[in-house]
Parts: sequence; C-alpha cells; structure tokens
Amino acid sequence: MKKKIYITLATLIALFAFYYYWENRYVELRPVLKKEYTRQIIIFQNDFYRIAERNETPPNFYKNIKYVLGRERQEYTVKNGVIYIKYKYMNDLEMIYNHTLKTNDTSWFKGQREMDSINGIHEKQYEGYQRNK
Repeated sequence: MKKKIYITLATLIALFAFYYYWENRYVELRPVLKKEYTRQIIIFQNDFYRIAERNETPPNFYKNIKYVLGRERQEYTVKNGVIYIKYKYMNDLEMIYNHTLKTNDTSWFKGQREMDSINGIHEKQYEGYQRNK
C-alpha cells in the first residue's frame, strides 16, 4: 500500500515539475496580429489573434519592444540578438498583441516618456527586467 502511495506522489511531483518547467521556459518573442474573419464563430479569446510571419513584422517592433516589456514589468532575455520571453506570456496572444500595438504607437510612447520625466524615472530602470543568463 505504501508503495502505491509513494509512486502516486512521485508521479504527481514529476508532473508538477514538468508543467512548471514548460510554462516558465523561454521562447522567442514574435509580434501578434489580429485575424481577419468573414464570419464570427469564436470559442476562445486567442482565436482572434495570430503570430505574425517574418515579413509582417511591424516596423518599430524590435526597436521598441524592450522598452514596452520593461514598462509592463515582464522578464525577458536576449540571446544572439533575439528576445525571449516566458512561454506562459507568449501563450497569451492578447497581451502580446497589445505589446505589438504599443511598439508602433507614438502617442503612447510620448505619454509614457512625459510621465517618466515628471516622476524622475530614467529609461535605464526598465532594462532591469532583462534576465541575465
């Protein structure tokens, strides 16, 4: 009987460890765009969005994404010039879509920089959310 309990407990611990690893692994950050539908039959929120192809990347996405991630206090890492974020964040397509919109929104940038200057915050503070490997 004890052997079955230990096996069950070990299996549960292994499954939890695998799930924790899977959700917290780093994946490449890609821009997200809205899907265009002719009919609206949608079950899940992520059905509205799709990951953009390389040629569909918004013009300022890679230039401004580090600032947006820092403002939103999301950990990221840069490896060989590619930005990686946790899988659980990349799986939230609506959030990444909002980040994609912010990278090209000059009025958002202007407002944030005005708030930073009023509050005495420097852009370097937002680079603190970059995880060093």
